[in-house]
This record gives sequence, C-alpha cells and structure tokens, in this order.
Amino acid sequence: MTATSSDKVLIGTALVLTLASAVVFGMRTWRDASAPPEPVTRVQLSIAPYIPAAVDAAAVKTDTWTPPIAQSRGRDWIYDTFTPPEIFYSARSRQFTVRPPTGLSEDEPSEAFGLELVSVRPEPFRLQLIGYVGSDGNWRGTFENVRSGEVFLAAAGRRVPSLALSIKNLDVRPQPVEVARSMTTRQRVATAVVRDEITGRDVTLTHRERQFTGTLFAFVAAAGQSATREVRAGDTFTLGDATYRIDAIQNSPPALEVTKESPNLTLPDVRTLTPRESDASEDHEPPATYQQ
Repeated sequence: MTATSSDKVLIGTALVLTLASAVVFGMRTWRDASAPPEPVTRVQLSIAPYIPAAVDAAAVKTDTWTPPIAQSRGRDWIYDTFTPPEIFYSARSRQFTVRPPTGLSEDEPSEAFGLELVSVRPEPFRLQLIGYVGSDGNWRGTFENVRSGEVFLAAAGRRVPSLALSIKNLDVRPQPVEVARSMTTRQRVATAVVRDEITGRDVTLTHRERQFTGTLFAFVAAAGQSATREVRAGDTFTLGDATYRIDAIQNSPPALEVTKESPNLTLPDVRTLTPRESDASEDHEPPATYQQ
C-alpha cells in the first residue's frame, strides 16, 4: 500500500517530535547527574544525660452532697427517678392522692383490695320507645319506664310525671334502614320527641335503638361475692372497715379507678380495676343488685 504525501508529512513530524523530546530529557538527566550533591545537615546531640521529670498530679476538689431533706408531705412521700409515685386527682374532693411506687414503700398494703369490677354499662335514658300500634293519624307508642320497668301505651301529648317527661310528638313513617351484609331497605320506624323537664331539652326516641344519656355506671362486688352494687363516678361506700371512692369510670376498655381507705393502711390504696375474667365477655345484667 503506497503512502500519500500527507501521510509522509505526519510521519515525519512525529519522528521529529520524538527526537526532540529524547534530546531534551537526555540533557536534563545529564545535568542532574553532573550537579554536585547538596550538603547533609548534621544532627547536634546534647551532651547532658536524659533526666525524667515527674508531672504534678492535678488538684481534685471533692464535695459531699448533704442528705435530701424530708418532703413537704413527710417521710411517706417516697419516690425514685425512674419509678415516680402514682398521683391521682379527685374532681369531687378536689384533692390529690399519692401512692408510692410498688417496692419502694415500707408500708405496703397488708390486706387485699376487697373489691372487684363486674361490668361497665352506658346509662340508658329513663324512658325508651320499644314499639308502636295503631294506624295513620292514630299512632300510639309502646314506652318503657326504665326506672320501674313499667310498659305502657301513650300518644302525643301524654305527660309522665314520675319521670318529669312529656311526649310532644309521635310519628311513624317509612325510613331507610341499613341491614348488616344486605341492601338498605325501607321500614316503618316510630319516632317520638320527648321534652325533658329537668334539663329543658328535647330528646328524640326511636323504637329501633335505645337512647343513652352519655353517662357511664358500673357494677362492683365484694371479692368472691355474686351480689353487685351499682356505682357512678364520685360515689363513696363502705364494705367492712374499708371505704371506697369511685374516682372515674371508662368504657373502652372497661375500667374503674377506685381509692380505698382503711384503718390498716397508712396511705390510700388506689387501683384501676378491670372486669372479672368470668364476666368480661358476658352481656347480661348481674343476677342480684343492691343500692346503698
């Protein structure tokens, strides 16, 4: 293959550059090799022998803390950094109750708590509409007096003096009703508007569901007993030598905050009770009740 004139020019240029680079680097190498060596700096050693020197210890100041003084509530106020005391506030008495953490107090309760929670229930409104009879323009509702258990028929305009209630209106008409796992259907629903003379408000009742007041109550019993007592927040009662105060009731999950005071206790015993295991899943009323 014959090289063209341009290829010859490029090859010649490359050869010239290679030769020039070899000459330049060769001259630099010859100059460095022929230069006289630089003088080596001599190390001056000390004539005096080495003497180790001790360092003085740092001054340490020691302070002794004084023992903590007794708290404002006396020696029974026992606490720890990671296990603080349990502090409870009673809205009824407007006082705080303090119980030392478990294991820190020398005055642990020497007796069983003696009270058990049976169940927690929402309080039903004192009048319930449970059914209806009649025809258009002449409807009568079937009402239940929750306090006495009496069931009676009544129309609009009827007053129930024992409950301080007046039935203002009663109507029965088709309404959409949701059925579980099925389609929504239209069914006749009885609705009554009742005037509460105590609160001065109107309450709407329907025969398809119970009406509640928004207040909770609970059934409690002495330990190991079946007879129950109905209690509400703020109630105080006595069992034997002990006095119990209901501080709070909650529904989800059901629980009861109770304060026990007894001559055998130096401090009030505050507990949060949960329902008995045998009664936690039952939804019936206790077999026997009594009031204070």
